[in-house]
Amino acid sequence: MPIHRYRCARCGTEFREIRQARERTLERCPGCGTAEVTRLLPRFGVVYKGSGFYTTDYRRARSEAGQSSSSQDGS
Repeated sequence: MPIHRYRCARCGTEFREIRQARERTLERCPGCGTAEVTRLLPRFGVVYKGSGFYTTDYRRARSEAGQSSSSQDGS
């Protein structure tokens, strides 16, 4: 069963519950007992591979990119 994360709008408490997707959402915060509970999006990691993902990565400089496009237009 997946672990769902929740946050209380009133007291800001974050907590986790093991629940099936078909079960109803939580109605009460375990900290303060209010019904103002929202489900948070799941966290996941992202790994970028290859070139061009960062400005410091290896890629053509702006001057090189401008020269290659102007030379292609002229032919």
